[in-house]
Amino acid sequence: MDSTPSLLGSAVRHGLVPVSDVRAGRVHVRPVSRSNHVHVVERAGVAVGYVKQPGTAASLDGDDTVSVEASILGAIAPLRLAPTPIRQGGSGPVWMTPLPGVELRGVGGDAVLRPVATDLGRALARLHRHAVAGARLPRATTPWPLLDALPPSMSGGRLRDDTRSVLARLDTLAIRRAVDRARAQWRPTHLVHGDIAAGNVIVETTPAGGVRVGLIDFELGGLGSPEHDLASAAAMLTSLSRPGLDLAALCLDAYWTACGPGTLTGPWRCVRALMTAWQVALNHGESGAADVARLLSLAEAAAEEGPA
Repeated sequence: MDSTPSLLGSAVRHGLVPVSDVRAGRVHVRPVSRSNHVHVVERAGVAVGYVKQPGTAASLDGDDTVSVEASILGAIAPLRLAPTPIRQGGSGPVWMTPLPGVELRGVGGDAVLRPVATDLGRALARLHRHAVAGARLPRATTPWPLLDALPPSMSGGRLRDDTRSVLARLDTLAIRRAVDRARAQWRPTHLVHGDIAAGNVIVETTPAGGVRVGLIDFELGGLGSPEHDLASAAAMLTSLSRPGLDLAALCLDAYWTACGPGTLTGPWRCVRALMTAWQVALNHGESGAADVARLLSLAEAAAEEGPA
């Protein structure tokens, strides 16, 4: 992983900051909490660029997440949905411009959440409809419940009671059938994000009250099935909803109105619930046991469902 002095030197070479500001101590590099190594370069406290380098899990699994992100950002630049990659030539960390706004997990209030849900649906439709014929794009990372074996970075979960309980549900008949149906649908047909979550949705508000949604962290993206993104978006927005405000429905209505090609089915809701249950178990241990149980119940219920 490149050191702070090396990253500062690259920021100067990329034209993000002048060397005089670096020497004067007005430029700082600080880490950002992400699964891979991400740093933000700030000038006088304002972000001017981000740089991503491979993390431990990606290295264990043999995933080249940096080159994946770089290729996808370049392919979708015309959509203006994501950060702009900063070309540096050759291999190495991926540099990108910052997106204006804040993460969705830091946003609240119906006046903002309603248009956010709608614009996210439109944004996903544009992404999934983006022409990929002839494009040299990577395949999206296959959701782990669809794999025949756990990736190396997850193998330790078999030794923990909290995560082992999630794996045990894969052996139940209803969930196994649902996962098989989702696996049969997983095809490299459309460009997908692969990790729709509140921390990867950036919300920009204008002085006039407008709302615009952007997406970051495409390291798991590529050619895959749009159903994965829809299930993730629906689950995320459901968690942000309240009685009388169904954000997931607003998102899905906007997606299909914009001719999004994906469908939302019970099997994919099941897969998403299993993935979230694993994350909660891994991150929270015994304190997350109640949430894990709730998510596994959702997975079982979704396994019996048909299309939305």
